[in-house]
Amino acid sequence: MKMPDIAGALEQLPLLKSWITRRRLARMGKALLALSPLHQEVFRLVRFEGMSVGQAAQHLQLPSRRVQQLLTDVIIALVDAARR
Repeated sequence: MKMPDIAGALEQLPLLKSWITRRRLARMGKALLALSPLHQEVFRLVRFEGMSVGQAAQHLQLPSRRVQQLLTDVIIALVDAARR
């Protein structure tokens, strides 16, 4: 006899889903704040200001590869935080 996916079913409940989302976002916010100011600035410029990696690199006077690596670090940290 197959057991129902209770965890999956619980996530479908609106209040619980909202609570899970808030907790996940809080963890992601903490993860972002734990990163260096440069990581945070790159994330802000690219994700909130809409700059391309190249534009952010010019703005910060850094090589594009460095900015891409910083952005990758941020995304990995956010994904890890969301999964916990």
